[in-house]
Amino acid sequence: MTVMTLDVIQKQPAALRGLVGKYLAQPRWQDTCDFYNQMMERERLTVCFHAQLKQRHSVMRLEEMDEADRERLVCALDELRFAFCRFRQHGSTRATFISRLTVSQRRSLFRHAGLTDQEFSMPHWRLNEEGCYWRDKLFRALRELFSLFEYAPTILTSVKPEQYLH
Repeated sequence: MTVMTLDVIQKQPAALRGLVGKYLAQPRWQDTCDFYNQMMERERLTVCFHAQLKQRHSVMRLEEMDEADRERLVCALDELRFAFCRFRQHGSTRATFISRLTVSQRRSLFRHAGLTDQEFSMPHWRLNEEGCYWRDKLFRALRELFSLFEYAPTILTSVKPEQYLH
């Protein structure tokens, strides 16, 4: 899983950058735009929250954002994609999986579930209790994020195809 940012592109040799720009840039850009633009607003809100972008970014198309915001968004997509890929959960309970997430990933999961900071501050072992009133919401959000990132593009890019030439 890879993220192509302007910094990565600029470090590539000119000949390689030209080849990538000619043959790979457009499909990668289109796949990334399609992936983000086809998300539901709730999913976009979660990604924008994780990228520390404003709520207004969730209603923008990826190609409408400026370079810095696109880069933050695509890096957040990559981090969440890695955090919520199914192979990472294999062999562990949902509660254990959630406890292994970083604080920012866990906060984004709780945000996606519509939970507050009060629930976020509660101990993880509460998820194993049947009486945990926010458990079902969190597990549903976890399934949604697993499903969302299951078919994410292999290479995400924040770089428009024309930027490869400059």
